[in-house]
Amino acid sequence: MKRVLAMLLSTSILTGCGLFTSRQIDEERLETIKSEATTQMEVPEVTEFIPIEAVYTAEEISGNFNAAFIKEALKNEDNVIVSPLSAKMVVNIAAMGADENSVTQQELLNLFGYESINEMKNDSKNLMDELNRENGTLTTSNSYWKSDKLAEINPDYAEQLEAVFRAESYDADLISAKFVNDLNSWVDKNTNGLIPKLLNQPLDESARLALVNTLYFNNEWVHKFDSYSTRDKEFYGNNGTETVPTMHQYEIYLQYGEGNKFRSITMPYCDDSVMNIYLPKDEDVNIADIISEMSLDKLTEEFNVMRTEEMVDIVMPKFECDYSGSLKEMLQLLGVNKAFDPLGAEFNAMAENEQLYISSIIQAAKIKCDEEGTEAAAATMAVMACGAAPMEEQPIEFIVDRPFMYEIKSPSGETLFMGVIQNFSN
Repeated sequence: MKRVLAMLLSTSILTGCGLFTSRQIDEERLETIKSEATTQMEVPEVTEFIPIEAVYTAEEISGNFNAAFIKEALKNEDNVIVSPLSAKMVVNIAAMGADENSVTQQELLNLFGYESINEMKNDSKNLMDELNRENGTLTTSNSYWKSDKLAEINPDYAEQLEAVFRAESYDADLISAKFVNDLNSWVDKNTNGLIPKLLNQPLDESARLALVNTLYFNNEWVHKFDSYSTRDKEFYGNNGTETVPTMHQYEIYLQYGEGNKFRSITMPYCDDSVMNIYLPKDEDVNIADIISEMSLDKLTEEFNVMRTEEMVDIVMPKFECDYSGSLKEMLQLLGVNKAFDPLGAEFNAMAENEQLYISSIIQAAKIKCDEEGTEAAAATMAVMACGAAPMEEQPIEFIVDRPFMYEIKSPSGETLFMGVIQNFSN
């Protein structure tokens, strides 16, 4: 407390008095200033830094990442679709190339609550098994594109990329149009044409390595909507009232929950994945404002709200959405700074003779949701640069006729995709 007060007093003296220094002020006057500062200024308590993993559970850390992701995406667009899991895979690939026990590595591991690099590797291997289904409902792919300007990639790192992430390797001129075409073709193929383009132009001269992940999801509802029940219905969006194709299902049993700000239901897919749909409890509020004003902890609580099986009447619009943007600012807000430092990043485990750092990290995602189910895909790139029961109760109405939030979760609980729909017109 004394150190903080002294720092504040010193600042006040130098900026407020200009010509005077602390030596020119007698002790009596200094005591008066201290007294006034104590009564007039709210001096923050000095607390010991506590690592994030000591404060939050792994589930809460993941939830905070998801909350930060959706908050950041909504700053620029009304309708968004993002993939926390695709971002996680690319971050993990980068973390594996960071120096052991370095600040760079620790910041990247902290994002998802990993206590060690081995824990991250084991989790990533398990995810690769879970995310690659034989029936093709969910697939993920990784690749790394090495510039001819990079003398050599660390053999151990290359081996781990293949063993843990099943990453494909490509040599490429990262500043050429051919690289753009080749990368976009790879992304297009691995997202089944849903994302035909991730890059619009070549990377700059400093690029040495591009780390890329794709995630593709195509699944059917357990309770399919009858297309004959789809009708044009009003949706009260940010751009005013619109008439949109709206699906109907009555008296089905779904998981239903109520948090402080949102009501939510869980729509199951045939492989035990689910879509959670969140509708603001207050019909007169702007969903983007709610999300913006909520802390990460409070928003995470909404994602993890307890749900119970209830009979539900659901009315929801068919929708499509695509989005692309940078993840850099969001990651920096979550405490990842060293990895973006051109002079201080510690990625010698990738390439010993290069001062590599993450110069950019971008993502593109798209979703289509209709009566049959959902198709969604995402691509993320980091650039390394220099059930039935008697129907006696009254069903709960869940009418999605205004802006809503959604997330798609894997059977193990990983958030594959999430987004917000606020309108249907441009």
